Amino acid sequence: MAPAVSGLAGVEPDIELAKLWWPNPRNVWTPIGWKDHLFRFNVTYNGSVIGAPSPLARKIKEFEKESNPNDDKHYEKDRLQLDMTPWGGPAFSRGKPEDPTPRMPDLYPGHFYVYREDQGLYGRGRQSWADHPTPVLQTEWTFSEAGLVLRQSVFAHAMNGADVVTGEESLFAWIRLEVVAADARLVKPNRDYGFAIRVCRAYYTQELPYNWQDGIVLTGFPELAPFTYTRWKKDLSANGMTGFSMWQPRGPQLGVLAMNGAPAPEFLEPTVAGKNIYEIAARLKPEVGSRVDILQCMRPVNEANEFNPEINLGYDGALADSNRYWSRKPATAATVSTPEKYVNDLVTRNIQFSEVVACKVPGKTYSTFLTGSMGYDVLWSTPTSMTSHMFLSLLGHHDTVAKHLDLYLGNQGKKTPKGELYPSHLGYYSTPEEVKAVDWLPDHGAVMISVATHALMTGDQAFIDKWLPSLLLACDWIEMACKLTGHGGVVGLPPAAEASDEEISVQSIWATAWIYKGLATTIRLLKRLNHARVPALTALAADYRAKASAGLDAIGRVSPKWRHPDGSDYPIYGHNYFGPAGNFGEAMRLDAGAMVMVWAGLLPASDERMVKYCDYFRVGPNAKLWNGGSRKHPLDAPILEHEISSFEPIYSWNIFHSWQLGNRARFLEGMYSLAAGGVSPQTYIPFEHRGGMSASLGTHATIFTLMRLAVVDDQLSETDLNLLRLCPMAWLTTDQDTVFDKMATVYGPVSLKFRRTGSTQLTLTWTATWRTKPERLLVHAPPGFTTLIINGTTYAVPAEGYVVVPI
Repeated sequence: MAPAVSGLAGVEPDIELAKLWWPNPRNVWTPIGWKDHLFRFNVTYNGSVIGAPSPLARKIKEFEKESNPNDDKHYEKDRLQLDMTPWGGPAFSRGKPEDPTPRMPDLYPGHFYVYREDQGLYGRGRQSWADHPTPVLQTEWTFSEAGLVLRQSVFAHAMNGADVVTGEESLFAWIRLEVVAADARLVKPNRDYGFAIRVCRAYYTQELPYNWQDGIVLTGFPELAPFTYTRWKKDLSANGMTGFSMWQPRGPQLGVLAMNGAPAPEFLEPTVAGKNIYEIAARLKPEVGSRVDILQCMRPVNEANEFNPEINLGYDGALADSNRYWSRKPATAATVSTPEKYVNDLVTRNIQFSEVVACKVPGKTYSTFLTGSMGYDVLWSTPTSMTSHMFLSLLGHHDTVAKHLDLYLGNQGKKTPKGELYPSHLGYYSTPEEVKAVDWLPDHGAVMISVATHALMTGDQAFIDKWLPSLLLACDWIEMACKLTGHGGVVGLPPAAEASDEEISVQSIWATAWIYKGLATTIRLLKRLNHARVPALTALAADYRAKASAGLDAIGRVSPKWRHPDGSDYPIYGHNYFGPAGNFGEAMRLDAGAMVMVWAGLLPASDERMVKYCDYFRVGPNAKLWNGGSRKHPLDAPILEHEISSFEPIYSWNIFHSWQLGNRARFLEGMYSLAAGGVSPQTYIPFEHRGGMSASLGTHATIFTLMRLAVVDDQLSETDLNLLRLCPMAWLTTDQDTVFDKMATVYGPVSLKFRRTGSTQLTLTWTATWRTKPERLLVHAPPGFTTLIINGTTYAVPAEGYVVVPI
């Protein structure tokens, strides 16, 4: 059975329909933290809270120890995980039957996939965000028989609620466990209610490489759970609440406080001698408002100067302080408000994630975005760049983008690509060694795109003056690379180098496309600046496009063929112009293959090669193997399911084909499918592939770029600004405006407000602060609309479907 090509016959998709296409993904964890802090807490779908210094932090310590071998930050020893088991009925116990003290179930004796073992035993909660500026993650468990709903709420607070300076300031997680609903008819006053909590070293991590059916899976390694130091408790009271703090030799790590009138929380010693795994019994009264508050320290802190001030501030005080912090907004920041709350929240929370999954690098002058949290806490520059040029730059968070680009300016020319022919060159962009994951050749193009996009979106002359010499050197590197010969690949394109995690030297379509996109975006900036190098670089770009197109034909002549429903045979293009195929199989043909050429500008979406290649992944032989979604692995023969990649949804380049072609049905199916199937529908956190590495940023950027192009499009043409060209019907209601306020464009910020004001009438008001006016401003009429009222003027929609508005 082939995958669907459209949502429902005659029904335009919206987010509620798209959510029906995709079940909740497994293995979800969500970062809770502070902007640019080196550390993050990660909360898993089942409520476990993991405070573990990241792989990047430990990597940086390795670099620092080379110069300071006596430095001991205890990063490995400090890792702390809290597992939560709520109960709403008879307490279970690992002790004697007559002992009602709630205890956690024994850890599984071997390595285990977490989602397979919990089965509700560890508690599978429903997650959502509290209605606060602060990201407060809520996990709720309903006990129907007991008539109770228990909630865990978690947020992060940095010492003093200020911006980080070093990135290593004391960081805390405040956790509230409470009863939020209680049915007096069902609760039993003589039963225990509350949470059993395991306190141990972090033992959840990911199993690598791609194993069995799931790929990178959240896995329990119980041998990591015992602490390396013995813990003990001290009595504690604050804000009218009482409990205890948990200590280790370097200070307190945890504070547990119960509200007045609630049973005192119990600190339970290990049941197995020498295991150093502790437990807490947090009992709650079966009445709304009964609660226990927990303060979890990322690392042991000083009692007098750090722990006591924070514990005395309390959950509510820390939340108020955090709300002030998270309410700050740059003057240039855009606002997106649609009738679809899911869409609005997805944008808002991912703006926060983008700065939480980032860090000030200790001992350095720069900050960096990271590729992920709890697994990818390092930097793959190519996909991570999308957070800048496809997300925050478009949303007006310009200072944040500029701050996180500086690392590349300082590292330019310090490395050479991992390819045999490349000489050292002052213009080559790469990732600093302290933070990099794997050096990719396309990183050069990704940095160029980010820098040039920021300059185009801001017109910031100080930024342009700072970066223009660097961008010109980056263009020099492309000119040099295209002149290299004797490499066996397509002459006139950058030769082979490592281009992806396959870590083999190839002349890849992927790298070629990113580097071209960087060149083209820089040329657009240079045109704006009337720079003298525009003609020469434009000629270089034209030759580059021609060579890339001819190279695709060369691949096609030796590629296997497939039989299209039109009866003709077409090539199944490999993803490399030259070099071995690699070990990720055909998945790379979908995500890093020929389809990226349209997004990059190397080919138009109307090119028959592109049209037929998209069809290959929609209706080709792989679709016949799909069998209703019963495939077992993300690397299996890939397809487009509901128009998104079955491998890594971030790289669903086909949706950009549909955008360029104006194929409304496929574009909206892909945009909404990505919004529902490329992130957790509960927390909006992106993932690398469904069921695999969670909290891996990038997909959020693809989603928002598509949403923005649907309404505000400065990319279809270098001279025109198109409005509402592919606007979803779901954003055209009669009772609520859709607002895209201060949306950054290459022409200057543009603000739109629109709604349906009749069965076939749409009313739009717009304003702009032009830096450079577009030649034309086109307002498109969505299907079925015959009248547009634009800034008070009424227009009948002409045959071409859009109105050219005076500017």
